Amino acid sequence: MPRPLTAAVALVLALAACSPAPAHDTAPSPATAGRAGGGTVAAGPVGELTIVNVLGDSHSSWPGSWYERTVAAGTLAGVAPGVLSSHPGKTSVVLRTWVRETTAGGGTVLIQAGTNDMLLTGSSPDQTAKDVAALVRAVEEAGARPILVSVPPSETLGDEVLEVNSLLSAWARVQGLGWVDVTTCVAMEDGTWLPGMSADGIHANDAGGRRMAKAVLAQLPEVLSAGGD
Repeated sequence: MPRPLTAAVALVLALAACSPAPAHDTAPSPATAGRAGGGTVAAGPVGELTIVNVLGDSHSSWPGSWYERTVAAGTLAGVAPGVLSSHPGKTSVVLRTWVRETTAGGGTVLIQAGTNDMLLTGSSPDQTAKDVAALVRAVEEAGARPILVSVPPSETLGDEVLEVNSLLSAWARVQGLGWVDVTTCVAMEDGTWLPGMSADGIHANDAGGRRMAKAVLAQLPEVLSAGGD
């Protein structure tokens, strides 16, 4: 069961404060492939529109994803897609490699990370939250506005997903950061997927992507209006 938030958030705050982003010598070109194959897709400046970039793992670029149906599809008024920096199989620590190119044009960065920390490296929810918080700080330090997107459900790590989302959402509130919940609408109470929302137990299928997109359309405009770039 998730631990009380007061102690957990204190832990995340303390750990994030002493977790600088690591230096990297090279990073992939913004022209490399995107979508489910991974990589970064860049877009140019768009007048007075709010440019919304994404930095994360495969969830944002999965076919039929919440991102594909909202920001990329142009269904959000006043919003234009910026850089889609989506990297399947990468943890929040490794994703810091792409902070510089994702934030090069400024704007807002939607950050969705943490699944691979727990699934592939066995990182605890506490450590995962710490590392995601450090990724958020790296985006801030690069001059962009970070907004956190929740970690999706998991068939094998439901309890961990619930705990890390509780940690991150509470931390976001304390820090005055935006939070977009794409998990509740497709999750059982135990953090696993609702029936029919995922084909592989990790990513949303078409039905799950549609539900997540509705959640983004309902939440993101208010989050964006709550603060400027």
